[in-house]
Amino acid sequence: MEHITEPIAAELAAFEAFFEQSLKADTEPMDSIMRYVAATKGKRLRPILVLLSAKLLGEVNEKTLRAATFVEMVHSATLIHDDVVDGSDLRRGQASVKTQFGNLSAVLSGDYLLSKAMLLIANDADILNEMLRTTAAMSEGELMQNSSFLQPGCKKDEYLDIITRKTALLMRSCCVAGALSVNATEEQIRQIADFGLNFGILFQLRDDILDGENTETAQALLPEYLEKTLEALRLFPFSETLEVLNDLTVFCAERQG
Repeated sequence: MEHITEPIAAELAAFEAFFEQSLKADTEPMDSIMRYVAATKGKRLRPILVLLSAKLLGEVNEKTLRAATFVEMVHSATLIHDDVVDGSDLRRGQASVKTQFGNLSAVLSGDYLLSKAMLLIANDADILNEMLRTTAAMSEGELMQNSSFLQPGCKKDEYLDIITRKTALLMRSCCVAGALSVNATEEQIRQIADFGLNFGILFQLRDDILDGENTETAQALLPEYLEKTLEALRLFPFSETLEVLNDLTVFCAERQG
């Protein structure tokens, strides 16, 4: 990932500074929990999609950084809440927030992150509307996955519906938010949204293969969605940023962890 994202190193550094500043709380123990969240970062894939989409279609700006920070806050809040629901002791190789600080603190810190995220883009109505629709769909997808809908051997359409809601729509919205932050045209937004949706499905297919879940269906669909994702990128003029998105797509399809 570091090699792939070298062309946006400056934009990523600006995001990290903005994200860390945005996490700060006025009181303890919330500020200690937020520092812990900042220190246990992942690949930053979702904010990277925001930054790359913005740079593909314009220049990264403060609105872009707010959108990227929003999606990472929402993603972090979701993981914190998931660990409470699942009783997970570890997250990214370290103690989860619920293990480190307790269930109550984990639930409240997740709620805090969601509230802070909404405040960040409260004045960006176009991005806020996009993200609110997506977070609602994500909740539906998670509930569907944890119900009787997703059983071994489930129908392909049901499987695609669930992974679209729980993963792919957020990837799509990351790309749309990046495009909206640079005042892209409606056609450009539609094209980058198509890329983001297919990229998100591709990402979750690979995740399921690595986790040993619905592997037969996921393996059958992976080549199709790799081609769909790369095909969506062919609509854009060649640039260094486009090359990064191509490399990122291939990386996600072939990754081992």
